[in-house]
Amino acid sequence: MITIFYGFLIGCFVTIIGGGGATFYLGVLTSTLGLSTAVAVPTSLLIAVPALFSGLVTQWRLKNVETRLGNRLILAAIPGIIIGTVVARFIPGQVYNIAVGVILTTMGLIVVIKNFRNRKNVGEPEVNEKSKVAPIFGLISGLMVGFGGLSGGSATVAGLSILGVPAVKAAGTTTYVLWTLAVVGLLTHLIGGSPISWTAGLYLMIGGIIGSILTPLVIKLFDPKKINKFLSPFIGFVIMYFGIRLFF
Repeated sequence: MITIFYGFLIGCFVTIIGGGGATFYLGVLTSTLGLSTAVAVPTSLLIAVPALFSGLVTQWRLKNVETRLGNRLILAAIPGIIIGTVVARFIPGQVYNIAVGVILTTMGLIVVIKNFRNRKNVGEPEVNEKSKVAPIFGLISGLMVGFGGLSGGSATVAGLSILGVPAVKAAGTTTYVLWTLAVVGLLTHLIGGSPISWTAGLYLMIGGIIGSILTPLVIKLFDPKKINKFLSPFIGFVIMYFGIRLFF
């Protein structure tokens, strides 16, 4: 029962900020359930696919997904996944952590600064779907997924926020991108014969699905402008936290 509750909390958190749940899924699977990392990584992807999909369906119905922009990020991320998977074996873990830590900390800081600068602006910021910078954020997300499983959500949601996507829609669009990348990652592990703990994954999956469905519905009850005003800097600080953690 406690495992379902952990899954519920992670599902809520992932839906709110649009990413970052892989760290917690892996943490529960390794520290609480005692799985090895080799089993925990593909199992976390198994959990993430249905949990993200259920949240995605809800976000889609609430019109929180910028599909065109999400597709551009996905197309740029897929080559990143391939490159990251191939290159990962040649790059020391410490070097990878420092590089990703710098990227996430910088992106999180940009999100926070941009949010506070735009506090005086009236109305929703204009979303530039044709931005030439968008594929760069997708590529970074793909590289992170290739190196360490489903860990590209922070870069995706940060990139969307920098492009001017409101926080609620940034989270919804990131859910769309991550679900697609999770499916690619899971298929890769299944084809490669990676071991998966189906029993352990089931309980976390149930909790994650419940959390990912209920959270957007609850957020919808509040004023979107007030939610975005709070959520945008929160996302920035969370991304900075994930980045700084990688230095230690």
